[in-house]
Amino acid sequence: MLSMVRRRFSIFLTDGFSLMAFTSLTTPLRIANDVLGYQAYSWNIVSHDGRPVRSSCGVSLSAECDLDCARNTKAIDHARFLALLPGDKHEVFPARLISWVREAVSRGVSVAGVGRGALVLAEHGLLDGRRCAVHWSVFAPSIENFPQVVFSRAYYEIDGLIHTCAGEAAAFDLVLEIIKQDFGQELIDSINEIALQGRPRSRTDRQAMALHMRLERMSSPLLAVVKLMERTVSAPLTMEALAASSGMSRRRLQRLFQQHLGTTPRSFYRQLRIERAQALLENSTLPVIDVAMASGFVSQSHFTKVYKAFTGCTPQETRTARKREGGLVGSYRERAIVMSAFA
Repeated sequence: MLSMVRRRFSIFLTDGFSLMAFTSLTTPLRIANDVLGYQAYSWNIVSHDGRPVRSSCGVSLSAECDLDCARNTKAIDHARFLALLPGDKHEVFPARLISWVREAVSRGVSVAGVGRGALVLAEHGLLDGRRCAVHWSVFAPSIENFPQVVFSRAYYEIDGLIHTCAGEAAAFDLVLEIIKQDFGQELIDSINEIALQGRPRSRTDRQAMALHMRLERMSSPLLAVVKLMERTVSAPLTMEALAASSGMSRRRLQRLFQQHLGTTPRSFYRQLRIERAQALLENSTLPVIDVAMASGFVSQSHFTKVYKAFTGCTPQETRTARKREGGLVGSYRERAIVMSAFA
């Protein structure tokens, strides 16, 4: 018989918040209650001053309390889960918000940073030494701005009491994981069936950038360089060779990457190699040294160091996690992936 779990979420919103992310947080909770037949999960909305909060699409939600009310010790203990879902505007958050979060963590309450909320936690040192999921569009600058945080392009991360997700629909995946920890896989299957969701995305899944769609609308020389990078993942070219192939100077190549992708050519190239390595680790039984070579690394130790810096876990940990989920596939697909790695 299922235990009578009761968990309350306090969701902090600011103007410009994503309505999609909010509904992705709350919809799985509502469906779980319907399936369970009792209110296992409840939530309330917190704003700076207790006034309604306007979403990025213009829909306003009423707040049930302000920060001072939410910071009450009894309210913190009753909540058991705080979620920060601010708008994308780079506003300065009051000290009492961060005090609220710190007090909650000290009392054993879980905290989630959703989308920009994850960066708010990073800005105030609450993610130092922890894994953190961010949207792919801010992944590169986040690494540069917060070197003490282990950023990933997972849809969500859970590191102790701190939860982070990339925002938007990824909040659905994060909440499913929380519900799974409370009630198990059977309830998750029911929620997905009712919500018409496909396969739930796990922590080991990575966000995919629609690179070619974006680049085709921006710069054909840049697209040519990206395609060349993708073809040469197993034997990376020098920056000079990449620039020469497109008829650009190295300085112009750097400028285009910064302008359109927010990162350097070298960092972007390395990111492609890590993503290739991750696909091989999750979908083949190749030895780690072979995965490293197929991804353009000549040393397994160097590969492991770079891989962990990007993903927050070692190559072996990635493979072990995927095995637990039944992720390693049969020989036909494995051969196809390996062939593509050397193509």
